[in-house]
Amino acid sequence: MRTAVFEGGFEGLISLASFLYATKTPYDKISDTEDGSSLFSENIYYERKIGAELAEHSFYNGADLERLKIVFLGGTERHYGMIAKHVIETLSDTATMETESYLNETEHSIRREAHKYKGFVRFEETELGFFARISPKYDILPLIAGHFFERYGDERIIYDEHRAKAVLISKNGYEIVSASVEQFETSEDEKRFEKLWRLFFDTVAIKERENKRLQQSFVPQRYRENMPEFAS
Repeated sequence: MRTAVFEGGFEGLISLASFLYATKTPYDKISDTEDGSSLFSENIYYERKIGAELAEHSFYNGADLERLKIVFLGGTERHYGMIAKHVIETLSDTATMETESYLNETEHSIRREAHKYKGFVRFEETELGFFARISPKYDILPLIAGHFFERYGDERIIYDEHRAKAVLISKNGYEIVSASVEQFETSEDEKRFEKLWRLFFDTVAIKERENKRLQQSFVPQRYRENMPEFAS
């Protein structure tokens, strides 16, 4: 198994793909971590070569970088591999419908999840200030941070439990950092407001018109873990 390993985020992936194209290096998969699973594992790394740098420069001149950066947030070897495949196909003028369809569909899925979370994030008042936990399928913090900064303009934290990273929002802007957050107590006011919110949620519901299937389509189960209105 030959694993092509990149460093440095999105730009590192583009550099690696350009290197693989320019040097015609065969590989089996693309990853951001080394493969040491067996004695037969081989890792391939980017090497600075004139041909690779020229290829990378050529790709950047005509690439739809916004779409690729969104797909990169998928965060799996499959996503990385398809981006690399797209780079190589573009440079060799052999673009395929399969690759283009995958990139377009993936971009749509990631943008859709980010849009949903703009409505599903629930802040609570804690010892750290206003704090929210999310568990998204994709790495959507870069896509939603600006929305919450513009909406509130005060100090808040949104923590991605799956990726151990958080966006720190302040009056002056926001930044995304690695983080590890344990459970902690919410304020007494917060507990009271959450209780009132659940009471309101239950009160406005019409039992005779309850439609679990429709509710599931609007708010899928995987979004509900950190939404107090669905807490038991």
